[in-house]
Amino acid sequence: MPHDKDLVRLKFDLAYDNVQSIGHAQAKYVTALLTYIGVLFGLSLLGGGSLVPAIHLVGVDVPVEGVWAVTPIVTLVLTLAYIGTVTAMIPALSDLRQAEKELFGSQTYSMFAVDTTKNILDYLAILQLKPSGRTRNPSDDPGMKPWSLRLHHLILPALYIGSLVTSYSAIAHLAARCASHFTLAFTSACLAAQLAYTARPLYRYYRRLRDVDRKDDAYN
Repeated sequence: MPHDKDLVRLKFDLAYDNVQSIGHAQAKYVTALLTYIGVLFGLSLLGGGSLVPAIHLVGVDVPVEGVWAVTPIVTLVLTLAYIGTVTAMIPALSDLRQAEKELFGSQTYSMFAVDTTKNILDYLAILQLKPSGRTRNPSDDPGMKPWSLRLHHLILPALYIGSLVTSYSAIAHLAARCASHFTLAFTSACLAAQLAYTARPLYRYYRRLRDVDRKDDAYN
């Protein structure tokens, strides 16, 4: 039978691996979502497909009109998947902190320091505005902060809103091209579902931007 210390170590390793697996999924989904939004934004600048009739994907030429038609479902799936990873990360981090306290006696480092699956949003979150300010270390429990250090709470809302705008733009494009009633109804339903599931994280980050206490439900 393993000793108590071995069990505590195993618990920590499992919690750490869980956090890392969620981080890997986050990186994939956010990269895919940002890339897709960028492609659609580029198509909009090019006249919605008038200059680029098709996109070459995985060896197949996909008509631009087809890309617009599937956009609401693609953004829905990617957005909900990313929201799911963000939601799953909260209890996973809680379990890891608890396991760390049992193993080391206290939490000795921030999760930013041990996260080996950082994505672009993680790096945007540590940008600083004050030119003369000392470079700060990311902290898991920052406490009260000035507004300039709370701006990173706008990053994820901007991503979610950008995804919603992309879906709406696709529906508007399809409506202008006189798409079928079924297509418009289906894509509108996708947009409605995306909006419904995005409302909760948007509210939570609004609460965080207002600098609520760390024990507030917005952090848990």
